[in-house]
Amino acid sequence: MTTAEDVRANLNAKAERINAQRNLAPHVKQTMIARAYLEAHQQLAELKDAETRSVQRERKQLERKLFGNAGLTLDPQAAVSRRDAADRAARIDTADEALRVMQRADRDGDTTLAKAIASRAADYSGDPVWAKVVHAYVAERPSDAETLDAMQQLPNTEDGVWKLQQAMRYGVLPPSGVEGMDHYQLQAAASRPLDGDQAA
Repeated sequence: MTTAEDVRANLNAKAERINAQRNLAPHVKQTMIARAYLEAHQQLAELKDAETRSVQRERKQLERKLFGNAGLTLDPQAAVSRRDAADRAARIDTADEALRVMQRADRDGDTTLAKAIASRAADYSGDPVWAKVVHAYVAERPSDAETLDAMQQLPNTEDGVWKLQQAMRYGVLPPSGVEGMDHYQLQAAASRPLDGDQAA
């Protein structure tokens, strides 16, 4: 599998080979390196997007496992009960109320309502008060606790810090020959026709 390091190393090697060719005019070298850079830039953007999609896909799978209908009865009456529980959970305004109602549901054996409340709490789990509701839900459910732990190990793809880290991880600097050029200048250089280009 191609990594960001592979892409950057390949770009630098290409730029070195182009710069070493003494028979090429400076503007030709610049165009060739600009094209190689933009290709590498695109490859890195695709790698970054693929990683983001993979994390989001895994999070959705874990959320379905924790809060979805897996393992629940699929008969129509059970479906109505789940809808009623979801509606009731949606009307809960505070984490304290959610915790009280969920604990009462657990005590009464109403697992459908308890799960619906935990699912609602998960929507606000960035707030420590709501997160306590989710943790209370999984406290007596070891397999669900493992699923929640796996979810928490995943990065939040909407987090600004994570996005900045990804931009740095999948970033690439213009190599020797086009250093100091901004993206528009690189595109302009790459679009210059060269001998051997296929006619459109």
